Amino acid sequence: MSAIATTTTTATATADGGAGRGPAARDVDALVGMAIFLGAWVMLFAALFFAYAVVRVQAGSEWPPFGAPRLPRAAAAFNTSLLAASGLLLRLGLARARRRGDPRALRPWLWGAIVLGAAFLAAQIALWLAMRGRGLLPSSGVYGSVFFALTGFHALHVLGGLLALAALALRRARAAGASLRAPRLTALYWDFIALVWLVMYVAIFWL
Repeated sequence: MSAIATTTTTATATADGGAGRGPAARDVDALVGMAIFLGAWVMLFAALFFAYAVVRVQAGSEWPPFGAPRLPRAAAAFNTSLLAASGLLLRLGLARARRRGDPRALRPWLWGAIVLGAAFLAAQIALWLAMRGRGLLPSSGVYGSVFFALTGFHALHVLGGLLALAALALRRARAAGASLRAPRLTALYWDFIALVWLVMYVAIFWL
């Protein structure tokens, strides 16, 4: 988890570093670095989804297995809406800051995105506890292990993203016209997290 937060917050350092290089060159460097980082995580999540697909196909119509509780689609849909709303706030804040030419205009939107992202994590924990109460555990065979492993791994990435967003929100206010490079790169990571969860929601809760 600390590695995730460190990599995402590297965008901040990239935005401020590179003395002697032009803004356009630093933009390219930062974008390439984020693309490589996200590409690595795409491959990892793709491998996890492939493994899940193999297990799901082999199970056939016996899914969930006999005696295992069904996953609550409505609760997961609510969680999905929280993460989507968090990403929307972040994008709206970026658009507002660009229009004003002042990164300080982004700060309240950042905090809104953080609150909704934290609410998503809290709702995920509540979902895990509810499923444990219904007898579904990580040790409950493939069904339980897949659910807790995939959602838990995603939650770690959400936590890393929240730390990166908080690092941006806690920075001292800058003058109008300062670069929005770091917030834009962090927003890309947040978009990625939301997209992965959407795919996970459909795959785990509906298929």
